[in-house]
Amino acid sequence: MEAKETRGKTARSLSKHVIAQLVAGYSEESTLYQMLFGLTSRQRRCLGDGGDLSEFVELIDEKDAVLNQITELEGELEPLRARWMSAPFAERERVAEQLNPVLDEIISTIQRTVALEQDNERLLETRRQELSHALSDARRWRCSDPDPIPVDTPAAVRPPPPATDTSQAIPMMA
Repeated sequence: MEAKETRGKTARSLSKHVIAQLVAGYSEESTLYQMLFGLTSRQRRCLGDGGDLSEFVELIDEKDAVLNQITELEGELEPLRARWMSAPFAERERVAEQLNPVLDEIISTIQRTVALEQDNERLLETRRQELSHALSDARRWRCSDPDPIPVDTPAAVRPPPPATDTSQAIPMMA
């Protein structure tokens, strides 16, 4: 590899192999961020009316796995990125022309994911408050009414009131 002196630092020319690794690595990272956005979108559906909160929680583990893959990939890309940054300016610009569309896609996907995560947090808090109010109402209702069957339950479904006079025999059914 050819080395050039640039501003007091040794700058190395980038091989086509290093450039290809950078492009492939960031393309893979873009795919992982798109997967993360997809999982976040699935969580949003879980938070909808009648959504499955247990699936929402399961998706957290899947998202963690994708985030761990991104972290691992970033570690693998770091030495390549350092070589890119140490290359002469004109060469960095040439590589940037190839990488910018992929990096722009990554940034866009991250921004969309963050916005959706924030919406999900607000919706999750709303669901938590609704559940808290429903439980509170249920506790008040159970404490205030010894008959736990709601008043608006049809008579055919309501059990008969308990007998208070034990002196009368209960008729036998034939």
